[in-house]
Amino acid sequence: LSDLVDSKLKLWIENAFCAQSMEKDHEYILESHGVVPVDYSCTGVVQNFMTWSDGLQQFLEMKHMFKLSDMTTITNYMSNVGLLQKYKNQIYGLSGTLGQQAEIETMRKIYEGIETCQIPSFKRRKLFEVQGVIMKDERRWIEKICEVVVEQSQFTTFAGKRAVLVVCETIKLANTIDQALKEKVKNKMLYINNNRDNSVIFAKKLGSGDVIIATNLAGRGTDLQISDSVKKAGGLFVVQTFLPKNARVEAQAFGRAARQGSPGSAQLIVCSSHLSKPLQLLILTSKLLSFIENILCSPCEKLFLLYLRHYQKSNALLNSQEISSLMKSILAENSNSDMMVVKEIRDSSVAEQLSSYVESDLPKIKKKEELFYQYLETLDLLYKSNNKPSESDVSALNEFWGMWLLTKLNMEQPITELDLGNAMQKLIQKESPFSNFHYYTAYGSELKEKKKLSESISMFTRAINQDPCWAAVAYYNRAFASLTSQNRNQDPECLSQALEDLQNALKSLDLYCEQLKVTHKHARQEVMELLSSYITRFDLHLQARATVLISLKSNIHQAIQKIERARRTGGFVKVDESLVYFLLPPEHILPMMLHTLASGIKSVESMGLSHIYVLDTLFSLAGFFSKIVFK
Repeated sequence: LSDLVDSKLKLWIENAFCAQSMEKDHEYILESHGVVPVDYSCTGVVQNFMTWSDGLQQFLEMKHMFKLSDMTTITNYMSNVGLLQKYKNQIYGLSGTLGQQAEIETMRKIYEGIETCQIPSFKRRKLFEVQGVIMKDERRWIEKICEVVVEQSQFTTFAGKRAVLVVCETIKLANTIDQALKEKVKNKMLYINNNRDNSVIFAKKLGSGDVIIATNLAGRGTDLQISDSVKKAGGLFVVQTFLPKNARVEAQAFGRAARQGSPGSAQLIVCSSHLSKPLQLLILTSKLLSFIENILCSPCEKLFLLYLRHYQKSNALLNSQEISSLMKSILAENSNSDMMVVKEIRDSSVAEQLSSYVESDLPKIKKKEELFYQYLETLDLLYKSNNKPSESDVSALNEFWGMWLLTKLNMEQPITELDLGNAMQKLIQKESPFSNFHYYTAYGSELKEKKKLSESISMFTRAINQDPCWAAVAYYNRAFASLTSQNRNQDPECLSQALEDLQNALKSLDLYCEQLKVTHKHARQEVMELLSSYITRFDLHLQARATVLISLKSNIHQAIQKIERARRTGGFVKVDESLVYFLLPPEHILPMMLHTLASGIKSVESMGLSHIYVLDTLFSLAGFFSKIVFK
């Protein structure tokens, strides 16, 4: 794996730091089954069947002391762009929120001949957009949101109670707003996680004074029904509490109000500290320019008056720190143009990102798809060359392709650089195309199941020769394959070789156990003080692996004792095999324990262990007499 480490080490280090800075209930949540990503910037969906790549998932699991998932390679590759392009001109209509002109132009560049049009709603839209505001800090931002929600959800002299939808950027911020509204609003509900039962939110029409605090889950494809009393009061009021990543996401959130001819309102309330640093700097620059322009146009009237008022009160001049504070207060004043500037900058940034996507990302996507079809053709040849190729051959070819993508894919090289032909030739010659000795162990196990014992022994030997330190399963399997091949005719040399293999298997398993201890120690080091007396999922995960390895060592010790007894008495051993799950002691077969230890079983299966073996020493009269004569 040296090529993989060389190509990915820098990225792994970056992701280790990234995992430390990422926040729970922002980019991800913690569920019973592990760390789960959240698409907070677009859909708000908790992505249960997705994991981060390049070690980020595993670093987050270590951070929260969760069970470690396996690192995987992406081998099956088809993009949304590639899928739709396969239909060519046979797609006649897709509906959706396209966004602004930049998005439409990008669609036209990707899909040749595409035509777009604005489809008017069946009923005239009655949405009133309240002027958006940008608050200078988070405290004022929360106060402003609460102020608007309370104002809209209570009776006023000129309007009745309305229903309010508050759309927050993250689960964490939604919980913050929920707490801030705790004493101010009675009828409020949270809609922040698609893993929860949210049926109560959609079970009835929203009534007067109802408030939903949500993430973008509610900003896309959610049809909130409102009561007649809410419609009379002005309809649903949507508070968007962050600047959406593009105009399309913003339109979708505002689109929850004023649906199907009903009235509704929406307002954008943004905290300046939540904006990206470049945006904050640009807003500050815009305000400075506006301030300077005002000074030039009005001979410093504003600043002069402020100086004068201060001098009249204290009979003293302002010092440098007070001047700085004065400037900040002037620049902190919310301007009607701030929101326009922010949106213009955002839209410009989106246009640049889309242009970069078409020029840089799209060619890479297309190249990966072309390579994937080349891989599929090779895989098809593998099946044609053999009516039913071995599982190990298919797995080895898939691994070769995945690792090639990770380590060798280069946009500067021609597509023909993918050397699947050589990989196929190696498989035909029963060689690992990726220098992975586990291939020989897996293939040897398949041959053993087919009763091709001499060939399986040869494969286990190749695995051992390639990497004797970590070949525990190859040693283990070779020992029992040798004993099975001679059955009742086991000679002293066969028994001695089996003993040596099992002893080497024990030495190799000691390395695996030591590796687990080191991993456990270093991963737990940072949180040891906080969790010294607490058993985490990470602890249970590594304990499960250790339990399985210890059980395998116990199985080997028992086998060694039986072989040594057979050697002493001149007898032989009978080999019985069982599924690998029978490796565990009886007390671990309970459903709950078995679930915990499943990861440990999986780890030894990935090493090539498909069965475990139990020996029984049998007496041989001929062997006994030969033993006496020999002595």
